[in-house]
Amino acid sequence: MMRHPAYLQYQDHTKRYFEGWYFKCISQDRHHAIALIPGMAIDPDGQRHAFIQVINAESGQTWYFDYPFESFLAARDKLVIQVDTSLFQREGLALDIHHPTGSVTGQLRFSQIREFPVSWHTPSIMGPFQFVPGMECYHAVIHLSHRIDGQIHINGEVFDFDGGAGYLEKDYGRSFPQSYVWLQASHFGHGDASFIFSRARIPWLGREFPGFFAYFTDFQGNTARFATYNCSKLSDWQVDPDSGTCSGILKGPAGQLKFSAQMVGGGTLRAPVDGSMHREIIESIRATVLVELTDHSGKRIYADRSTEAGMEICL
Repeated sequence: MMRHPAYLQYQDHTKRYFEGWYFKCISQDRHHAIALIPGMAIDPDGQRHAFIQVINAESGQTWYFDYPFESFLAARDKLVIQVDTSLFQREGLALDIHHPTGSVTGQLRFSQIREFPVSWHTPSIMGPFQFVPGMECYHAVIHLSHRIDGQIHINGEVFDFDGGAGYLEKDYGRSFPQSYVWLQASHFGHGDASFIFSRARIPWLGREFPGFFAYFTDFQGNTARFATYNCSKLSDWQVDPDSGTCSGILKGPAGQLKFSAQMVGGGTLRAPVDGSMHREIIESIRATVLVELTDHSGKRIYADRSTEAGMEICL
């Protein structure tokens, strides 16, 4: 039986493998936006290491703290990840990073957790593709949102997250897609909502095909899933990496969703290629996203703007 994709999937791979969890943290006043990424990687030569990446959206600074592979521990039956003396889990995290390139310490507590809905036949946002062997990258949304309380200290600077909001997802496999766009928005102007979208060129069995998934909920009963696997369509797709923009219209069983996004700022993160963490990508966690959801009759269900959104364009 497949383990929940949020838990450790590593199966004693000897090369070309990575696994990483993405914790996005936004302060209540939205002045602080930080992403924390613990994980492990094994390159084509079998060289292994653990890591914690940190991005500070306010300054655009990023850090890549590497550790011996033996310092990485994770559970196969629950969400618990340890890298050296830092701990990440469903209920929060404790950072204890003292590295030649920087220091990050503190504790965050998570509550009011809203998990991404899963079932035996749809164990992740990838739907049935989660069961397909040999994919280069598997993706799972874990928490659509949660409340954050606590503080983080980065090189002596205090970041207060009391009353803040967070998001949690993960990736694992061999490589990030060579060409992809990723959006994650949850800080809308009028009440809670969550929107996730990704489109990528997906290599499989020596061929390549475009695939996408999207999920929206306002946590009030209005939920929409659009994906290649449920026969949804993406039209009017436009993406411009130079201006950091993308837009499109999603049509599927739940109706229609128009969206557009604009990157704001960004920092350089490392991404895997055959388990080697040498690819550099730019990620913003201050992007702006507009969404409008209508039903099949054209009646507007939801329309709003989100700031502090996550966004990557890699083409």
